Amino acid sequence: MKSNIARRALGLAIIIFVSISSSVFAQGSGRWFEGTAPTGEEVRVYIEAIPPLKYPRRALRMRSEGFVLLNFDVNEEGEMVDLRVAEAEPRLVFDKAALQYFERMKLIPPSLNGQPVYVSDISFRLAFALPK
Repeated sequence: MKSNIARRALGLAIIIFVSISSSVFAQGSGRWFEGTAPTGEEVRVYIEAIPPLKYPRRALRMRSEGFVLLNFDVNEEGEMVDLRVAEAEPRLVFDKAALQYFERMKLIPPSLNGQPVYVSDISFRLAFALPK
């Protein structure tokens, strides 16, 4: 009985986070990241596909919430380069889930004035919150 309740709670959290992950980029900044081209100009890197965000089971069991701040660059082919965790709270609880989420994301190759461009200095804070 206890495991059924835990499974249902996990399923509910995953369903809620699938819908949240689709809307994370629809609020505020839209479906893009902003970074800097080698010329110093701000460039938007548009997101083609957003995968579902999976809440870590350990964090769900502990009823833990937090965030991960990720930094990365995007090359001319639209691939994330040097994806890394800059900050996380609590440490090492959500890092792996956040990295996997971003690794599965599909980006449209960035361009500036119609030319492919490398974009650096992108930061994104991904929040993990339990359903209320």
